[in-house]
Amino acid sequence: MTEQACPVNYKPINAYLIKFYSTIVAAILMMYLFAGWKWPVYFLAVDFFIRITAGIRYSPLCIFLNTVMKYLRIKPRKIDASTKVFAARIGFMFALLLGLSVFLHWHLVSLIIGTVFLLAVLAEVMLDFCFACYLESLFTKRENKKQGGIFQ
Repeated sequence: MTEQACPVNYKPINAYLIKFYSTIVAAILMMYLFAGWKWPVYFLAVDFFIRITAGIRYSPLCIFLNTVMKYLRIKPRKIDASTKVFAARIGFMFALLLGLSVFLHWHLVSLIIGTVFLLAVLAEVMLDFCFACYLESLFTKRENKKQGGIFQ
């Protein structure tokens, strides 16, 4: 098995918030893939854009989930935010590509992107496997080999 080498930024984030966020993302993707609902896909792309540009506290979905968690009195479990920030950037790219392919009526392309995106999100939700972190570790390992780094 390949060792993962995810970046660290020492900023805390609530792991439960991200887990619930990913669950909602999976539900939205299923709404599109199984029912053909297009508007949730556009909302998802906009929410990911807000999340990666303005921050998690301005994301409408995260605001809603924080409110629900406070109401249910779910205590936060803090983890390092850098891996989740990287995963959010990858998620935004998927959401953007999915939104564009839906908008342009590229049905087969949107189904492929949506399915891959859903599988990655479900791996995070159900198995705690971060597909983006895995890709980052492969990229880092390859770059270190090209540069003659110590992590060969």
